[in-house]
Amino acid sequence: MVPFNADASTPLEWARQRYEHTDKKCPDCGYVDEEGNWESRTDGRRIVYRHVCPSCGASREHVFTLK
Repeated sequence: MVPFNADASTPLEWARQRYEHTDKKCPDCGYVDEEGNWESRTDGRRIVYRHVCPSCGASREHVFTLK
């Protein structure tokens, strides 16, 4: 697991940064997105991290449900 980054202001920001550093390769086309650029959003009940491959347009999401 990636250690907590002191630059991350919240655990949500830390998780987004983790995806940007560890989940760069598109499973559909194999393109490695060095920029990362994962988006995060929440509706208060769920947290969604989403990435769109700049090469093929494939979308990936990681969803966490809050209790």
